[in-house]
Amino acid sequence: MKRMKIVIPTMLAVGIIALWMLEKDYSAVPLQYRIPIAIMGAIISGVITFFLYKNDEDGVDKKSGKG
Repeated sequence: MKRMKIVIPTMLAVGIIALWMLEKDYSAVPLQYRIPIAIMGAIISGVITFFLYKNDEDGVDKKSGKG
């Protein structure tokens, strides 16, 4: 659940920025194509963020408890 707190805002940000950039730079592309492009970009960025933002299972950053 901790990962979803960062995944969802990332997806929203990517989707909004993608729509804005497509409108600004590629306004010749019809809206019916721009929306799916932005949605797929948001989904892909969400999946990548989900897998890259893993919890540290090995405890590398944890203190060893010795000393």
